[in-house]
Amino acid sequence: MSVVAATELLALLGEATRILHATLPLEQRIQRLFELLRPVVHFRDARLICWLQGAQPKTERQQFYSADGWPYPWDDSLSRRVALDGALVLRQIAVSNPAAAGEHLPVVQAAYLGAPIRWDRRLWGLLELRAETRSTLEGTSRELVAALLPQLAVAIAQAGQSLPPAPIGASDGATPTGLTLAPPRLQHLLELEARLETMLNLPELLSLLLRQALAATGAEAGAVLLVDQSAGELLLHTAEGLPATPWHGLEAQQHKRFSWDHGLAGQAARMKRALLVRDVTLQPELAPGGTGARAGLAAPIVIHERVVAVMLLSSSRSNAFGDQELAFMRALCDRAALPLSRTLHYQDALESANYLGQVFNNLPTGLALLDTNGKVVRVNPAWTSIWGIKVPQRRDAFHVGLDLIEVMLPRLTEPLAVTEFCRKGQRLPSETLVLRVRLINPVQDLHILSVPTRDSQKRISGRLWVVTDVTREGEADRLKNEFVSIVSHELRTPLTSILGYTELLLSREFQPEERIQFIKTVYDEAERLSKLVEDLLSVSRIEAGRLKLNRWLNSLNSIVNELSTQLNTQLVVHRLLLDVTPNLPPVSIDRDKIKQVIFNLLNNAIKYSPKGGEITLEMLIATPTQLPPEHPPGRWIRVAIHDQGMGIAPDDLPRIWERFYRVDNTNTRRIGGTGLGLSITKAIVELHGGQIWAESELGQGSSFFFSLPMANVEKDTEMRK
Repeated sequence: MSVVAATELLALLGEATRILHATLPLEQRIQRLFELLRPVVHFRDARLICWLQGAQPKTERQQFYSADGWPYPWDDSLSRRVALDGALVLRQIAVSNPAAAGEHLPVVQAAYLGAPIRWDRRLWGLLELRAETRSTLEGTSRELVAALLPQLAVAIAQAGQSLPPAPIGASDGATPTGLTLAPPRLQHLLELEARLETMLNLPELLSLLLRQALAATGAEAGAVLLVDQSAGELLLHTAEGLPATPWHGLEAQQHKRFSWDHGLAGQAARMKRALLVRDVTLQPELAPGGTGARAGLAAPIVIHERVVAVMLLSSSRSNAFGDQELAFMRALCDRAALPLSRTLHYQDALESANYLGQVFNNLPTGLALLDTNGKVVRVNPAWTSIWGIKVPQRRDAFHVGLDLIEVMLPRLTEPLAVTEFCRKGQRLPSETLVLRVRLINPVQDLHILSVPTRDSQKRISGRLWVVTDVTREGEADRLKNEFVSIVSHELRTPLTSILGYTELLLSREFQPEERIQFIKTVYDEAERLSKLVEDLLSVSRIEAGRLKLNRWLNSLNSIVNELSTQLNTQLVVHRLLLDVTPNLPPVSIDRDKIKQVIFNLLNNAIKYSPKGGEITLEMLIATPTQLPPEHPPGRWIRVAIHDQGMGIAPDDLPRIWERFYRVDNTNTRRIGGTGLGLSITKAIVELHGGQIWAESELGQGSSFFFSLPMANVEKDTEMRK
């Protein structure tokens, strides 16, 4: 609608309001209103039906017609339909007048617009317009009529104030629907209306409506079904009835869906009107449910021309329902529309809040809502878990710019950066800010995203802190870089030797002794490459859980003898001492894997004590005092390797078991290695059910220990058999 059209419409509404509230008789005001509207709406004729005290029994009905009306009578059935449905109706109709005297009037196609005049939860009248074409009553004309309805209701109500109130008598009275409603039932509805005003719980509201309907109509059973128009389905929400009724056991089907293409409730939902079936044996397709039902009554609850629910009643008596019951159910559904609409909106808001609350509380990312002063309004469990703090639940204020920094000060490496981040959020409330925070004891890397929050009026209401622990991501990046650096170095070194010596062998002639030495060097470097590839494959299998053990009963003494012979060539400046308890009990192990573990530890002892010294290999039956305090109980053999080498710094000692981790100092940098050996060793020991640990002092050497469970010989032999 253009600005000019909107301005003209407002001016017209203002003039109509002035006419309706003038001090003239109601009939004259209505006639002037029709004269004002005719040049704008272009209707053929108009009628106003009103009840000066609302649509109640015994209330006088008045009708006002526009001048120069059509010679065709008005269709009262259409008026009754508008009053029953309680919604504005625009439809194409055919008009005729077979009773016209002295002339023959043809049947004419016309458009009809009927609008119920409702105010203060009462029906005060109907405004009806007829025109030659439907387009005449669409668009602006329809909007204008809808806008006039509240003013018409007030004018009719004021005109009826001088009349005495209509008493609720003992007999039935006429209603605007043309049906009758007994005064006790009307009083019943008025009392129910007051109770519905305060209800927000959907199950309670629907149960109350159903119980009142059953009590007022005498139906043996009934149900309330919610309507899903987009899917064409009915959702059974509430059902009540005696075991002898066809609804017995229906409670177990609550919240099940049914197609609205079948049954009385479905037809009522599709047609948007109340339906009464006095004898379902004549219309079995409309049976309300079960095998014993004879009569059924279905009434839709309509909100803004959309059916949201259907009330369905059932009885085994064919004469159970009549006009009284039909009128009551229509009136009940009419009065239930507004409370149900309010309750559904409340239920939707509650469900949305509950859903958002679950998302907020279960996200692994830390979330904190702050007000404009930086005070914490709400946090999720992940936020406190990531920071390792507790936010007070009482009314005490907790500000991120003050309290958070104070609590986290011992762990913050750069507290001033966090302080400036909080201040910047105050200075630039509409900006999105990002900060990376490093914590110590233990080491954590946090990523903080601070975004502005806004209220329903789009005004800034505070900030949302999104805190993510990116320690693992940083560690993954470190491992990737370490992997690329170490593997490229460890690959390049042997490949350079292999390529260099093979190139020499191909290009020149050498003495047999020199040729053998060159070939041996190529072989050693190829073996080094093979070990690197095998280590990488082992790490991959361990991470994937695919490293399998081939366990048998074995003696550790035999493994020691093999290793001492194998290492003789490397023991140039070292002396290997064996301190092995004779006749150690057998262990159930993968012999090759445990041999690899001991070899790796002895090889490390040789590499990291380049100046030589003693290396001791110790094996014994462990006592509890020779195991760590957290070690599990049982019968264990402890293996230890002691050296007199460089030692390991206290900060590095907990991390030596990590993949690709290597102690970074001048001495170790010359030695080389992939940083995978101890990681693989630890995994193999733990797969055998043991534990591995280390003790070291910088410059004084290191000791590596691991435990293996002693075998239950009888049980293991039986399992092998």
